[in-house]
Amino acid sequence: MDLADVLAGLDDRPWGDVEHAYGSAEDVPAVLRALADDDPETAGAALHELYGNIWHQGTVYAATVEAVPFLARLAAAGYRSADVLVLLGSIAESEDEYGVPREACRAAVAAQLPLVLPLLDAGDAQVRQSAAWMCGHAAGGERTWTWSALEGTGSGLEVTASGLEGARPVSDGTAPVLNGPGPVLEGPGPALDGTRPVLDGTRPVLDGTRPVLIGTRPVLEATGSALERRWGVEGEPLVRAELLAAMVRLDPAAAVEAATAALDPTGPAELRLAGVLACLDAGLPWSAVHHDTVLALLPAHDLVSGRFDEDRREPLQAVVDILLRRATADDREAAFGLLEAALALPGPDARVEAVWAADHACMNSRSAPGRLLPALVRLLGDPSAAPGVLRLLGKTAGGAGGEVDGGSADVDAGSAEVDAGSAEVDAGSAEVDAGSAEVDAGSADVDAGSADVAGALADALAGLATGAGTAPSTDSGSPFDSDPSTGSGYANSTDSDSAADSEPGTSTGTSTGIAIGSGSASASGSGSDGTADQALAVLVAVAPERAARLLAADLPGRPRALTVAAGERGLGTARAATLPFAAELLDAVRRRLADPGVQGNESIDLALLLTSWGMQASAAIPELLDALSRVPLVGPKALVALCPADGPVRDRVVDRLRKAAGTRPEEGRPAAAHALFELTGDAQPLRAAIRSGLAGKLYDIRDAARRGAELGSAGAELVPALRAALGDPGQGRTIPRLDADIELAEALWRITGEADEAVRILASVLAESDGPWFNWTGVRAARLAAQLGPAARPLRPVLESMLGTPLHAPACALALLAIGVEDEARRALADPVLTSAEHNADPDTALEALTSLGGPALTQDHLNRLTALADGDRRVVNSGLEHQIIRADERLRIRARATLSALGGPREPK
Repeated sequence: MDLADVLAGLDDRPWGDVEHAYGSAEDVPAVLRALADDDPETAGAALHELYGNIWHQGTVYAATVEAVPFLARLAAAGYRSADVLVLLGSIAESEDEYGVPREACRAAVAAQLPLVLPLLDAGDAQVRQSAAWMCGHAAGGERTWTWSALEGTGSGLEVTASGLEGARPVSDGTAPVLNGPGPVLEGPGPALDGTRPVLDGTRPVLDGTRPVLIGTRPVLEATGSALERRWGVEGEPLVRAELLAAMVRLDPAAAVEAATAALDPTGPAELRLAGVLACLDAGLPWSAVHHDTVLALLPAHDLVSGRFDEDRREPLQAVVDILLRRATADDREAAFGLLEAALALPGPDARVEAVWAADHACMNSRSAPGRLLPALVRLLGDPSAAPGVLRLLGKTAGGAGGEVDGGSADVDAGSAEVDAGSAEVDAGSAEVDAGSAEVDAGSADVDAGSADVAGALADALAGLATGAGTAPSTDSGSPFDSDPSTGSGYANSTDSDSAADSEPGTSTGTSTGIAIGSGSASASGSGSDGTADQALAVLVAVAPERAARLLAADLPGRPRALTVAAGERGLGTARAATLPFAAELLDAVRRRLADPGVQGNESIDLALLLTSWGMQASAAIPELLDALSRVPLVGPKALVALCPADGPVRDRVVDRLRKAAGTRPEEGRPAAAHALFELTGDAQPLRAAIRSGLAGKLYDIRDAARRGAELGSAGAELVPALRAALGDPGQGRTIPRLDADIELAEALWRITGEADEAVRILASVLAESDGPWFNWTGVRAARLAAQLGPAARPLRPVLESMLGTPLHAPACALALLAIGVEDEARRALADPVLTSAEHNADPDTALEALTSLGGPALTQDHLNRLTALADGDRRVVNSGLEHQIIRADERLRIRARATLSALGGPREPK
């Protein structure tokens, strides 16, 4: 076929007026032509470029809509049909649309369905599979289309369909071609212009979840019929799997029979797995058949390697995720029972896959860690599974408490201090004030068997940490008596004994016992996989006293454990240091600090650990002074914590800090001067360091402004320098510039006591904080406005306008409350604040704002929503640094419970 016919009208489209990920789409026509090039490398590069510009990491654009009809023509004409169809299906799947009406890209793909349907019968199995993928996402989706609204057929689709009447497969059966150009390929208009009625005809469905296409019912019905017809004759397992998934997306109820039939134990493994997922997608209840099918197919990773769904590359994880998202006790029990059985399977690859799925469950379900802990501890003796188990335990151990579920305990060891106030999260780091609430394992509601579980976990970790451990006992009476591999693990009851009462003999797995430490790490901890260090890092949180002795025995060989012991870091500070003071560990720390070869993170961790011990570690002051040049930022703060109240040691510390505050390295001067101010009250060195910082880069300006604010009236002579460091309003200030100006505004206010200037600065900052990238800038400005109180009243209109953004709502609510608002306005603040917490936008500040609002401002519905935050199983915190998410969510849950209690709790049972 002549390529000119396929791409007819390409240059007549308004490419210069639409954008893709990198701006103007004027380059798209050339890329589309390159996609049809005979040279495989040229065509491949073009495909790669399209994935980068019109489908950029899943985001689609106005240029995407324009490109879709040409992509469909290329696929129908046999130009890289399989690859192009996958791209079209990915475009239809996207819900991240930029610069186009919601669903416009999906509608554009749907308009091309008549052109693509013949490809379901292509001779190439990969083309058929790709066509099924595209049809499923164009005509169906996670939120299905409302059939009753799909009446008639738009003109564009009719024209496109007419162009397909002459379509036939080429002789080799690889891809269909068009007999003659037909209406679809004549000129720029029909197929392209025919897309517009479809786009213009979109409207939201009644529940507001997703628009539907008005005027496409016959096309969607034809798509469903084509998928069902192909399902009846298709023989390739992967194609059948893709067809089944597409049928479920299009019409779940109609696909139930096919999904159930796919579970046939004599059928191909790929299809059986697709059947399980299809049954779940169709909303069928979980059953023992589903349970046993999944277990029989593990490891299942390779069974989806040829599929296009990136979200289901880990099948067991996908199944568990669907069950947990159903949010019922039965489905949660089904997910946990499946995981327990999978973790006990004999095959190492299956167990590794199960650990990965268990990790996902723990990251999303609050009850998962406690329920799965016994099964996970068993696997610490499996060299293949132990690294994954340790990674998971590293996320869950040392959390803020938990509840027992199903007879096991969510073990939370250690005594990490957590902040009861709000946290400032910026670019993946967190600044959290430690010390306001101490939470340890005692906060968990633990049953009688939990101590045995905790003891077995500590023993196993200690064994791995030394390379000489043994597997936890499975003798009668141990907490691991129950073998989840016996029985299907499926139960309809939510009782803690329900799993034990399920039907026996239906699982494919058997229990195994492997000695802890077998080949996983050497006694010195120098194993190539770092298992010993990783195990000790977890033990730091689980049994800190025991870990302290082991860490002291090999401090140089346990860098990961030292970092955990030193506490989580955020913006150069540490919190939640978990190790109690131990004399032998102090001696080891002193020896390491005395070694001039100890640099970088290790020296920082050593200083932070000393800081957490305070004056108990004062014997390390000589080594810390000698190492000060290696820890210029955290060393001075450590010296303040360790310094005695008086005496020659204190004099020596003060003398050394005074020298450091006036000499290089430059980066350490502000920290040394600040420490000197804390110890002596001498502000002159700190004023000099601040003045120097205000003349530096933006990061230096922010740091200097923070320190200046702490000086209060003692910083009066800095006021001219602070004002000179401000940016120019209206000159397109960057985010760092705006953030620095907020810090400068606070410093000016705290030094002068005059709020008007700070309010003017904040007003100018908020006027320029427009767009998603400025979200945290708005939060910082609102927080300062809350501190300014009634003086910030001129900011009330802009603060009220920001309440609709979940991230801004809590800080703005606090600011409005501090300014002073009427009772009716107070009641209106509760809903946006709760929405912020529920969306994990700024949940800590949201809880603070709810407490400030008080019980009278909250309705019963508000209290019920707060109860769900406190006691719901789904984690609220679901983003951030991966190893901190679970602990952050546990802290949030504790705070939510405290907030609920402070507000009087639910006025009636939920």
